Amino acid sequence: MNDFDVIVVGGGINGLTAAAYLGKAGAKVCVIEARAECGAHCNTEEVTLAGFLHNLHATWMITALSPAMEDLELEKFGLEILMTDYAYGKTFKDGKCALMGINPQDTIQNWMKLSPKDAEFIIKVGEILIERWEEILDWVHTFLFTPPSHAQVEKHITFLKDIAEKLGINISPREIVSMNGFQALDIFFESDYIKTTIASLSWIGAFPPIHRRVGSSGCIGVAALTGPIFPVHQVKGGSHSLTHSLVRCCKAHGVTIIQNSPVEEILVDGEKGAYGVKLSKDAVFPGEKIYAKKIISNLTLTHTFELIDESKIPAELSAKIKDFCYDEQVIFGVHYALKEAPVWSSAEFDAGIQRCFMGYLGGETIDEMKKFAVELVSGVIPDELMANWFVPTLADPSQAPDGCHTAFLWLDVPPIPVKWGKRKLEYNFGIWDKIKWELAEKLTDLFEEYAPGFKKNILDIFPYSPLDVWRNNRSAIKGNWCGGAMLPDQFFSNRPLPGIIVKGASRTFLKNLYLSNSIHPFGATWLASGYISACEVAEDLGIRDRDWWKAKAVRWYVQNLGRIKKNLGVPDKWKT
Repeated sequence: MNDFDVIVVGGGINGLTAAAYLGKAGAKVCVIEARAECGAHCNTEEVTLAGFLHNLHATWMITALSPAMEDLELEKFGLEILMTDYAYGKTFKDGKCALMGINPQDTIQNWMKLSPKDAEFIIKVGEILIERWEEILDWVHTFLFTPPSHAQVEKHITFLKDIAEKLGINISPREIVSMNGFQALDIFFESDYIKTTIASLSWIGAFPPIHRRVGSSGCIGVAALTGPIFPVHQVKGGSHSLTHSLVRCCKAHGVTIIQNSPVEEILVDGEKGAYGVKLSKDAVFPGEKIYAKKIISNLTLTHTFELIDESKIPAELSAKIKDFCYDEQVIFGVHYALKEAPVWSSAEFDAGIQRCFMGYLGGETIDEMKKFAVELVSGVIPDELMANWFVPTLADPSQAPDGCHTAFLWLDVPPIPVKWGKRKLEYNFGIWDKIKWELAEKLTDLFEEYAPGFKKNILDIFPYSPLDVWRNNRSAIKGNWCGGAMLPDQFFSNRPLPGIIVKGASRTFLKNLYLSNSIHPFGATWLASGYISACEVAEDLGIRDRDWWKAKAVRWYVQNLGRIKKNLGVPDKWKT
């Protein structure tokens, strides 16, 4: 087997992003994927009926804010962004709904009906965005697509200071940053409609409100920026279209992709560091050794270092790695094939909810959400369920037969629950096979409460548990979807853990070994982890200075928003 400049272990979307950048920059790159197809956490499958495409993992697509849209010309390789008028919605049992529009004016109009005082937040933030547009765009790029730094924290604090001053809040922004999300929401907002909407969006975006620093950053960030800056969208044909576009890009730039080839060992020498990989006996090239100057692991942290001779890892770091936490950002999904789009009972209050492909139901008050959070981190599936909902076909009707739709619910769960309400469960990962249909039925009942008639609309159901996630992708330890729990001690400059990264955000303590998973910010469809890894490897290879490698976060989205198609699957009666 020929030697390479770079080997990427794992063909997930961030590994493919790193490979595509480096291949385009002139490096000789090889991606080695264990499965028969790349993109394990960005796949779209017909798991119910023929013609119904279900996004089993990534569905909240945010690729439009990535520099990769422009640098890698992902549209040229088949990626088509599709949207609805509203980025996010939360529906309530009393018939009301809270919405976050792509157009801030839509958000303001909806929030005015719920809380004029809270609508003032969007108005004041809008003034700041207009006044400091270029500076804030640069800050978003720096925060998400460069290594964590003190300067980023200071810019974040300055942004918070400006918001607080405009709203007449006399609390130090440093105090706000140190709070959890629930505390920050109580300071900035008065209405539970708005608080629970923001908390839920932050939560499903991997910033749980219950945690200090993590929660406040997420809650205030999504409240201020989702819609006008942070795009929430679909891609035509389902999420796996992103994988296909990245694979095509890699191929166009000479990247070698080897599939059906689990890696048995990452080869490490005491002096030269990581220098190659050994394939398993089950690979298409059994036991083959492949060599490279640089190794990028797109596997999660723990899995990466399980492939390395333990004698090469300092004992203190080895212990830390084994204790890396995967207990949050774990979800239970229920996928539905539907005759038609759900109709929310809150559509009478604001018909915009029918032009929104993503939102949340349950958690009527902020106190209910706090209780849910406490039970979740205590290993309990609460009796009172609340979940993230999607109807992807409102944005992209190609994901279902003509006139039909798909929908699904995502429930945050403990990876191995000890209890379901008061009912004690066997502490075993295999418990999911015993309870998943029962839990799917409870979640379907919940959907019916908010969208009466939903059950009669169902053609087929497919539950998807954390155990199923892990079966599909062995690097998704405990079913975790973002490469490790987002906790204060695994967040920002601590990510993945202190001592693992020695310079920048992807270079590990082992020479020539880099990570594109489990690092800052976290693995998601914004492709930030892959971008950061590519930048640092390119710097170390001396190939970073390329005239095409210059795009910044959000710019592509802002420049192209006017031509992105919207509401393609929304029934005609809801379009006006």
